[in-house]
Amino acid sequence: MLKIFATATALSLLVGLPAPAALAAEQMLKFKLAYFLLEQKDGENHFMGVTIAPDGTLGTKEFWSRRGDDGVMRGHSTYYLPQGTINLTMTAEGAGTTTGGRFKGKYDPGSGAGAFAGATVTGAFEGAWGDQSPLKNGIM
Repeated sequence: MLKIFATATALSLLVGLPAPAALAAEQMLKFKLAYFLLEQKDGENHFMGVTIAPDGTLGTKEFWSRRGDDGVMRGHSTYYLPQGTINLTMTAEGAGTTTGGRFKGKYDPGSGAGAFAGATVTGAFEGAWGDQSPLKNGIM
């Protein structure tokens, strides 16, 4: 059985791009994410999703998370965007049940490839799943 989880909450990533001094800049990437649970194994959750930028550009995200004894979720995310790839580790807290809930977290500084090669990437996210999500189990 495939359980659909979805969020319509914005994720934001701040990317400090390395480049020649005249071109170096920070970029704020904002998008929404709709995702679903692929599998659960040994207490770890594996998810896959689609990112939707305000201009309609699509990307994908694959991520893993595990809740520690302290109740904090820790995991790893890989974003596959048209400009390149971003790899991040995260911590998050949330509350809910299998039918819905809310979460909020942050990304530790990460790295990238393609246009994001050598970049320092940070970010934050928050959202809802299941009954708490406006996407209501992936159905709009």
